[in-house]
Amino acid sequence: MMRTNLLNRLRYFLERQFVRGTQYQLLVMAALVGLISVLGGVLALGTGETGENILDSIWWAFLRLTDPGYLGDDEGVWRRIVSTILTVSGYVVFMGALIAILTQWLSGQMRSLERGFTPVSLKHHIVVLGWTDSTLPLLRELWMAEGGAKRFLFRLGASGRLRVVVLADDLRPELAEELRSDPVLGKHFNEIILRSGSSLNSEHLQRAACQQAAAIIVPAKTFAQDSSVSADVETIKVLLALNGQANTVTTALPYVVAEIQSPHKVAIARRAYHGPLEIISGDCTISRLMVQNIRHPGLSSIYLELFSHHLGQSFYLHRDPALAGQLVGQIRSRFPQACFCGLIRSQGDQFTAMLNPAADLPLTADDAVLLLAADYQQAQHRLPPTPGLVVKTKSSKLLQPEQIQQKAQQKIQEKSILIAGWSRKVPALLREFTSYRHDHYHITIMSSRTVAEREQLLAAENLDHPGITLKHIVAEVTNEVEWQHLVLANFDSIVLMSSDRLGSGEEADARSIVGYLQLENLLQHARKQPQLLLEFSDPSNERLLGHRAGEVIISPLMLSHLLIHVALRRELLVAINDLFSAGGPEISFRSLADYKLQPGTTSFGSIRQQAWDQGEIALGIYYATPPSTAQKPLQLNPDLSQPLQLKPNDLIVVLETYPD
Repeated sequence: MMRTNLLNRLRYFLERQFVRGTQYQLLVMAALVGLISVLGGVLALGTGETGENILDSIWWAFLRLTDPGYLGDDEGVWRRIVSTILTVSGYVVFMGALIAILTQWLSGQMRSLERGFTPVSLKHHIVVLGWTDSTLPLLRELWMAEGGAKRFLFRLGASGRLRVVVLADDLRPELAEELRSDPVLGKHFNEIILRSGSSLNSEHLQRAACQQAAAIIVPAKTFAQDSSVSADVETIKVLLALNGQANTVTTALPYVVAEIQSPHKVAIARRAYHGPLEIISGDCTISRLMVQNIRHPGLSSIYLELFSHHLGQSFYLHRDPALAGQLVGQIRSRFPQACFCGLIRSQGDQFTAMLNPAADLPLTADDAVLLLAADYQQAQHRLPPTPGLVVKTKSSKLLQPEQIQQKAQQKIQEKSILIAGWSRKVPALLREFTSYRHDHYHITIMSSRTVAEREQLLAAENLDHPGITLKHIVAEVTNEVEWQHLVLANFDSIVLMSSDRLGSGEEADARSIVGYLQLENLLQHARKQPQLLLEFSDPSNERLLGHRAGEVIISPLMLSHLLIHVALRRELLVAINDLFSAGGPEISFRSLADYKLQPGTTSFGSIRQQAWDQGEIALGIYYATPPSTAQKPLQLNPDLSQPLQLKPNDLIVVLETYPD
């Protein structure tokens, strides 16, 4: 028993030393090598050359222990036995254990470096906090806008290349492989730095050098259930952690763009961070886009261009204090390669969007001209002023009082809408419908959730229903039999919502696609084809439907693009919010008859002038049948002098402000 206790104590002592780290492991092995050398030297003492002392004998034993090449040099049976034991012990202790310790230490160091624990030494970089389903499209959009990113960095005094740091909770090798294999990001892999850590931990935030960053982007994370609460609470805590990064009161906090899902948490998020901050309300933004798309079918293709830097036209800002004092009507025709959309007026960190302004509105030195153009260079190209240009005011435009009344009536809509599926966005979607106070919508919600659950969730949102007739149906979206019980031709629009109760975006989109295919089958011979609008949650499904009927809004893709736009050009958020909110200017479609145009050959320059005369801004053409197979139906900002062959069903894309 005593022997067992002694061995256990020895094992416990060795264990405590080994868990203390590589240094203590090496000390233990060095002590063991020394002990064996002394023991071997004592056993071999007196068996060697005459005059050999204890130190020489210990040195002899150490050499045999560490180098097996001495094994054949010894003479005498006892000396050879001791030498053999020492050599074998050397293989086990000196070479085996020592190399194992060093290998383990080196492997640990390599794993530590791969996991990204080392703080980066960067300045004027962009930080993305968290790895979500929207991280890859967000990074792609950032590099598609590389020119805008470099101009953004140049305004901060940085002239170097664009570098991005991504702080991921679980930094696995698969994440780096996803970046390498991506056709866009693979070319910039060396400029993307992955760090491991939690965005909620202040010490981990230092690994991404957040305090030295030019901009920090905080996308919302998705959860299987109760995501609007959990994701927003986490985002607010991230903002608090970022706010605590400042070492002193005078230390400037970096610019942050954060996504908050629930609109009720926006005010709390603003209180959490005291630095420059822009908040994108994800649920509100997607709801606005969907409602506008229902009001004006066909807008989804315009969204793709406006929000993406690599697809056609995008919004750009033109700044020149020399334009101060000039009227809108004098400068809007001076951009031959861009469409004038309005002004963004700034007062410090506060911005006001003035879309489709009056022609007699004068510019100030702090105004930025909002333009729709293919690239930054086209937005900066400006013609000299036109001498003697007469600016028509709104009162002198072609619209007469009866036309103004008719136009106001055109804004009023009454539609029957089927919302298939339930997600946290449904209350926000209903709230957006109610914001159009002159309209009336008959809305039917079809979901497997019980009616009591839905009413409880709507009651928690304090949502009333002015202008909405609401009806609930308990049915499963993927069950074709339950679809057959509905008279689909009675609906003007059918919206398939992406479920947020499933484990991933792939599962949610698979469910939506099954519902869509069933709809497509049932609507083959319907007397009326309702508008189909699908919401997807997985950005990789962008081209899944191909050329099938229906429009698609990919929520994470839209929000990631918007995050990049606002991160690089802060002023754009007020313009986008104004453009897609009730009561403000809207993008809609006009027929040729609305502009008294005849099918045939015309130019976009003449269409643009007619739009100005009617108090609108022409943005492009939507062809019912594209002129060629290589051309898309939507053509924004076409060449002013290029002849356009218009057909009776072609539409003009306009930016209009409805009179109240």
